[in-house]
Amino acid sequence: MRRPKIFYGWWIVLVSLMADGMKHGSFNRGFTVMYIPIEQDLGFTRTMLGLAEGLGRMMGGIQGPIMGYCTDRFGPRIMLAFGGLMSGLGFILLAQTGSFWFFLVIFVGFLSVGFRSGYNNASIMAVNNWFRRRRGLAMSVVSMGNGLGGATAPLVGLLIFTVGWRDACMVLGFAIIAVVIPLSWFLRRSPEEMGQLPDGDTPEAVASAAAAQTGQTSAIQRRQLQFGEMDFTVGEAMRTPSYWLLIMSTGFRNIVHAGASFLLHPLMVWFLEGGGPDVDGRYSIIAAALVGAFSFTNMVFNPGMGWLGDKVDRRKLSAICMVAGAAALALLITQSGQVWLLVLFVGMMAFAESANPLNWAIMGDFFGRRSYATLRGWQHLPDQLASMWTAMWMGAIYDHTGSFYWALFPLVALYVFAAIGYWFLPFPRLPQRLQAQREREAAREAAASGQGLGPETGGTAEAAGRAD
Repeated sequence: MRRPKIFYGWWIVLVSLMADGMKHGSFNRGFTVMYIPIEQDLGFTRTMLGLAEGLGRMMGGIQGPIMGYCTDRFGPRIMLAFGGLMSGLGFILLAQTGSFWFFLVIFVGFLSVGFRSGYNNASIMAVNNWFRRRRGLAMSVVSMGNGLGGATAPLVGLLIFTVGWRDACMVLGFAIIAVVIPLSWFLRRSPEEMGQLPDGDTPEAVASAAAAQTGQTSAIQRRQLQFGEMDFTVGEAMRTPSYWLLIMSTGFRNIVHAGASFLLHPLMVWFLEGGGPDVDGRYSIIAAALVGAFSFTNMVFNPGMGWLGDKVDRRKLSAICMVAGAAALALLITQSGQVWLLVLFVGMMAFAESANPLNWAIMGDFFGRRSYATLRGWQHLPDQLASMWTAMWMGAIYDHTGSFYWALFPLVALYVFAAIGYWFLPFPRLPQRLQAQREREAAREAAASGQGLGPETGGTAEAAGRAD
């Protein structure tokens, strides 16, 4: 097969970027701008809205293993189309909300199910299959959808201000159906389906790169280049401490993200109120603009972080991002109301959020491609069950004290715990089946080249497994 001028994996990245942009622009970042209008129009308390977010995350956790299995079984194309249909209908139905219970059913049963079954879950699985050496960069480019969509938050705010939040929901719902479902057609499960290899490499290039590796690269990178990725089964991965430590670190990070992201706009308004009374709603306007700035800054950080993550240890880089996030939230505790501090907060939190694609690249590095979506789905179960409460208890603290002050201290501590977890995250030990597989592959390679295994290939497979 003639090699295409543009590796199709980059088209996968582009489609995933656009779909992720729709998700973040309408739900992750756009909904935080709708938060106060919905609260005021329907008379909901922040505890009630936090409950809706918590139940949505619980639903995401419960459906995670199921949707992960379905993505591995049926492919990312079907799952992205399903997610687009459910989330689009969810926004259309949300515009008809008249009671809290109807709101709860639509938010949990349509929006949460749709956005947490397709979109990122489908696209990241595809990107993990299409890339190996450039996995960090590819996933980070996809994560630019966070910033691309979030940068439209001021437009969502303008739309709400112009036509009201109900008509804004109708517009978002039809736009999602019209864009996301057609985009899903372009997703392909793996490069092998199209006669290609990950990263667009040729077999000769892979062999040459493997021979050129030195001791300066990690054991995981040498293993991938020399033998290809060692694909763990779900059971094999779950029996490694690395899988559960990665889940723990991700969970700490996402507990913070669940509250800080959902309440980003109200948090900023609360901080600004420390500088004096709000006049003509100017704090809300400033906060909406900074939500857009946050998303744009995150979009700028993501590709650079992905490129850097392909060059250095992704675990250590993720830990540094968590420390930046803890420092950013500590700034809000001052509630000084100074806009320049809020701008600094935006920059530091955007840097912290850029660790998200590094996290999923680490999982692909550790456990390969075979069961990636299922493993990621099982990760969502404890992750979502832990993070589902954050917006709820933060809202309850605000309702009872009129302040987010005491809610910020646990978030800072959780970011610190996540930093420690990422920093000390160990590589997984190869199970016996994969050690035997690597031994056979190494023996065939040695026989083909007429040479024994030397130190540069890691000695025997058993010794290489111990090194990993």
